[in-house]
Amino acid sequence: MKTIQDVPMLLRREIEAKMIAPFYDAFVEEIGKERTDEIVRKVIADLARQAGAAMVKEKPEGKNVLTFFKESVTPRFAAGGALEPEYKELSDTRVLMDIKHCAYVQMYKDMGRADLGPLLSCQRDEFLFKGMDPRICFKRTGTIMEGNPVCDFCLELQNRHEG
Repeated sequence: MKTIQDVPMLLRREIEAKMIAPFYDAFVEEIGKERTDEIVRKVIADLARQAGAAMVKEKPEGKNVLTFFKESVTPRFAAGGALEPEYKELSDTRVLMDIKHCAYVQMYKDMGRADLGPLLSCQRDEFLFKGMDPRICFKRTGTIMEGNPVCDFCLELQNRHEG
């Protein structure tokens, strides 16, 4: 491994969570859970937007951003069996996908920090997509991390004309 990009995403999230957890707990003790969660959500959202913007720079010229998501982004998060995606629809303007298995859930449980999973992992998705392309509208009704049987993703590329 030569760069952080070579480290599987599941392992990266575990390392991050192990680093963040003691700080998170200390901040909860000092300023309360509500304010801590608010700050963490903002930081994670910013990091996810930056990650999305960096990833999309790798997209070949002329390739649709949703196709790029399926072919290049999802495999990074699914590496090593971390996710099991099932595509229900894939077009230039819409992706419907269910995640049927999520090893991130078990990783947080094994750490004894299932409480941090939604905050540190699941909430990133919307902001990652916005970082990739602000025209992506993301909807999800639930996650495995929250106890749902699947994580249901709906990404739609909106035609917004700037001007």
